[in-house]
Amino acid sequence: MRALRRVRDFHWQGKDFGAWLVTIARNLVADHFKSGRYRLEICTAELTEPDRPQEGPERAVLDAMTNRTLLIAVRSLGSEQQECVVLRFLHGLSVAETALIMGKKSGAIKALQYRAVRSLARMLPADLQG
Repeated sequence: MRALRRVRDFHWQGKDFGAWLVTIARNLVADHFKSGRYRLEICTAELTEPDRPQEGPERAVLDAMTNRTLLIAVRSLGSEQQECVVLRFLHGLSVAETALIMGKKSGAIKALQYRAVRSLARMLPADLQG
């Protein structure tokens, strides 16, 4: 919708029209994550493993504590690492899709993801690693 509203403002500068659209999409995603940086919300139903049998209220409390700890750790990452983790693991995007949104090459996304996961592993208690 933003592109349609601003199509009159598009001035060809030797770049592909698609690049203009990707820039708009990337900016929208960046704006979304910047506005939600301090209130990163995830539906806990998406985080449960469907094949695991429910073990009662104890399991629900432990899962909630685990999810809370993980989200606190994700929030403490740098903005690029946080965006990469959210796009890759919470939204389930591929490396290529994440690279397109973040305006980086696939190799850079793989390295960024690796560093983010390593940082998370250092931040999490030993009983949550594994």
